[in-house]
Amino acid sequence: MTSGIVRRIDNLGRVVIPKEIRKTLKIKENEQVEINVLNDNIVLNKYSDIHEYDKSINNLIDIIKSVYDRDIIITNLDKIVLTTKDYKDYINLELSPYLANIVDNRKDVSELIPVNLSLNSNMSDIKVSYSIKSIIVNGDMIGLLILLSNTNLENSDLKLLQLMSLYLENYLE
Repeated sequence: MTSGIVRRIDNLGRVVIPKEIRKTLKIKENEQVEINVLNDNIVLNKYSDIHEYDKSINNLIDIIKSVYDRDIIITNLDKIVLTTKDYKDYINLELSPYLANIVDNRKDVSELIPVNLSLNSNMSDIKVSYSIKSIIVNGDMIGLLILLSNTNLENSDLKLLQLMSLYLENYLE
């Protein structure tokens, strides 16, 4: 298998990943890549601090669902990674343009009464109240923390989101 693109390794051992490949994999400037060796091949993967198999975070969002009856969605920079059970169909789906814009602008957003929210372009909008908080680890944006409810969000819900955000930032540090 060959892409037809050849690059030289410089005297510091660096190689430039071609723009076409970075665009295809949605790798932006200053994002991390994971380097692995598979047989005789070097394999680059887009790196994410948050993984769909993270048991501790999964347990936390399940507890929040059972105690507070609030749904949680956690994303990395371009896809949905973890959710409560009601949103499992969204796992590994690409973020909607609305959520991607929130990632790009590193802004937090709240709608305290139910409104239409697009999580993924290929799925129907959902009518929920929500609060979205950027997950920042060591100064780098790594994803979004989204709290959802079918009813109005209260101040206590926003504090819960803040608590979970602090937990994630410390856990992922």
